[in-house]
Amino acid sequence: MTEWKCISGDSHIVEPSEVFEGLYEKFGEKAPRIVEDPERGHLLKVGARTSLVGRFGIAGNRLDDPKTHELMKQGYAGLRKGVFDPAERLKDQDIDGVDMEIVYPSMCMAVFGIDDPRIVSAAFSRYNDWLAEYCGHAPDRLKGLACISLHDIEEAVQELEQAAKKGFVGVSVTCTPPRDRPFSDSSYDPFWRAAEETGLPVTMHIFTGAIPGMDLPDTWDPIQKYALALSAGAVTIGTLITSGVCHRFPNLKFVPTEWETGWVAHYLERLDHAAYRTPEVLSPDLDMEPSEYFQRQFYMTFEDDRVGLRTADIIGENNLVWGSDYPHHDSIWPHSQEVLDRTFLEVPEDRRADYRRKMTLDNVVRLYNLS
Repeated sequence: MTEWKCISGDSHIVEPSEVFEGLYEKFGEKAPRIVEDPERGHLLKVGARTSLVGRFGIAGNRLDDPKTHELMKQGYAGLRKGVFDPAERLKDQDIDGVDMEIVYPSMCMAVFGIDDPRIVSAAFSRYNDWLAEYCGHAPDRLKGLACISLHDIEEAVQELEQAAKKGFVGVSVTCTPPRDRPFSDSSYDPFWRAAEETGLPVTMHIFTGAIPGMDLPDTWDPIQKYALALSAGAVTIGTLITSGVCHRFPNLKFVPTEWETGWVAHYLERLDHAAYRTPEVLSPDLDMEPSEYFQRQFYMTFEDDRVGLRTADIIGENNLVWGSDYPHHDSIWPHSQEVLDRTFLEVPEDRRADYRRKMTLDNVVRLYNLS
């Protein structure tokens, strides 16, 4: 039996163009498609929004290096070989000192923001089939998360059950809901119940909002929207707790992913105090502090968040999961072990080895039932 030493709880693939082929012809302008720009290279186009394909799979390169921008212009041809070839990916894992990865989407994150349920379902069905095959080449080292649309809850439950049968270890849903159906709405309950019964954690990756931009204020400039993106995740976490979702489904696990963690301890303190100040807003069934529900049911991922580790005792040492973010441009690959060495200097020396083992191995094994 292989002894695991380090698992990335937040890694990605980059969807091949075949995942989106034919969707534009069938559904029209709202559908995602790959186009080629002579100046920028391959683009994912969703309505009027575009994303640079070459930016998603160039781990190990810096954006402030002009050579990186030339590489991105190559589009798919410039991506790391491990993006599409599992054998090459395992080599990249070995370089980085990683034994296994939990695999999220990249471009399909933008699909969550499409308001046509038919398009979202069609794209996710193709993506899930492709990802199952990709991870199937190395099932002991690549663990996929199925993308599921919550537009139609009955369909979402069916997709979740299929995901469990296909070997996915969890599901990825929108991190922020539509305005007219917040996560406090009981219409989601059949899905939460199904996820709890199957034991599949529900992951909510940053930038996967049901509304593009996670419905952050239009008055915020891009810098503020990025720096304060955590506010969208905080609202989702708070709503799931204070509305009673976590109370009704005590064995359901949520994984807000790549929001980092330096803000979490302060937010939990404020959330507890807010519940004390205005108890009439809480679900009447709650019998614990909001922070206690968090520590029972939430896992937060981080890359190199030194601030978060300074408050790990408040957040919960069992609630933090490390991820490399491979193969994205801001991934810490291929220096993950060096970065972890530096990052865990924030932990008292007598707890350092224990914390590191938990956050890079034990917590993710328990979360996804990998043992």
